[in-house]
Amino acid sequence: MKKIYPLIICGGNGTRLWPISRTHSPKQFQKVGDAESLTFFQSAVERHRETGFESPVIVSAARHARTVHRQLREIGAKADVLLEPMGRNTGPAVLASALRLHAKDPDALMLVVPADHVIDGDINASIKAVQAGAEAGLIITFGIKPRYAETGFGYITDGGPIIEHPGLREVERFVEKPPTRKARLLVESEIAYWASGISLFRAATIIEEYRKFDPETVAHVEKALATAKMTKEGLVLNGEQFALADASPTESTVFERTRRIALAPLDIEWSDVGSWTAMYGISSANPQGNVLQGDVIAVESKNCMVRSETRLVTCVGLEDIIVVDTPDALLVTKVGHCQSVKKVAEHLKKTERVEAEKHQGSEFEWGSIKQLVAKEHMTLCSVTIKPGASMSIDPIPGREAIMSSGELLLTSGSVQTRLSEGERHDIDAQTRSTLSNPGPLPAEVLIMTIALTTKPQDVLPIPRYAS
Repeated sequence: MKKIYPLIICGGNGTRLWPISRTHSPKQFQKVGDAESLTFFQSAVERHRETGFESPVIVSAARHARTVHRQLREIGAKADVLLEPMGRNTGPAVLASALRLHAKDPDALMLVVPADHVIDGDINASIKAVQAGAEAGLIITFGIKPRYAETGFGYITDGGPIIEHPGLREVERFVEKPPTRKARLLVESEIAYWASGISLFRAATIIEEYRKFDPETVAHVEKALATAKMTKEGLVLNGEQFALADASPTESTVFERTRRIALAPLDIEWSDVGSWTAMYGISSANPQGNVLQGDVIAVESKNCMVRSETRLVTCVGLEDIIVVDTPDALLVTKVGHCQSVKKVAEHLKKTERVEAEKHQGSEFEWGSIKQLVAKEHMTLCSVTIKPGASMSIDPIPGREAIMSSGELLLTSGSVQTRLSEGERHDIDAQTRSTLSNPGPLPAEVLIMTIALTTKPQDVLPIPRYAS
């Protein structure tokens, strides 16, 4: 049998898992459990690292390229990375990957897997069991037997067995996010499955079907690939052409219209972790029903989830409560109300709060930045630079460096200044400057910005550093 190329799509912002999931560090790049666990993305990569599978293809937003590569290095994995200049839903992402794979391997099989789901069970055995159907030209979508009437999922109804392909079923119809009553009827029918977002097909097959149903999008994606730019972080698609591709999911463009579709039931534990209630449901609880992650103490509390990233959090006399504490934001909600967390994230974005976009502490190749103070016209950040690493700073008036520990070289144009512990120096307001760490240990510097301006973008809580 041919080997399968996992296609891991790292799109979406996961606003229902705010405050850990934010625009610049979305759900898929967050840890599934405690500090020692893998991220959702890493788990998706690891899931298919076995015989019968090739190295994965990763599709991600260009702004997440460094995060993708850092997390791949952490688990020692290699991948072909395709970078989108803007999000266009799953359809163009799958099509671009198929075209790229087909040029490399005309017989390539693609397994589309979301980067932010949690799966427990031998999914690879189920995939390999129906692989022959995909090799024969079928588009296989995998369904999960529903456990309850979920209105936030799509459903697939079973149209009966496909005799020539054991294990595969005809697809009677697709139902997209039904209302509660209809969802209940689907579950009670016993022929409906949750749409898992996982699918298997030949690259050539999906290209053929796309040419049939949306030739214009094929033409734009082909041009976006032909004029793409290869960088050290991956192949960046041409934004002008990619923007013209129809921003629809593969399901509506192809799956719901093709005659080549087939359903494969999956007997696994699966969750798209679309809320904190779902996150609580997939986590291991103690005898009191509590899920405690980080430095947490729970007294006379039950059926709670408490997650702390940096400090001690204590809970007394709570029941069915979820607490998520991050360095710059605290969420307290009740189990069953977590779908509404999305409204908080949307409000923060509408009011241009930085907490919707990024975390207080940001990790980079060269080190990290942590916000200490953020006022209307003043910010103070702690910047740690790794040994031998450098970072650059945008020229903004009123910015000063104060050395906390170690030594750094501050370079502005042709002028270089050595900064030692306790020293402070103004940062050039006209020229981009560079801070370099020549020593064997990490160096810490405080960057203070005082700007007499009313423009928030000129004095961001985390200044616009570029590495």
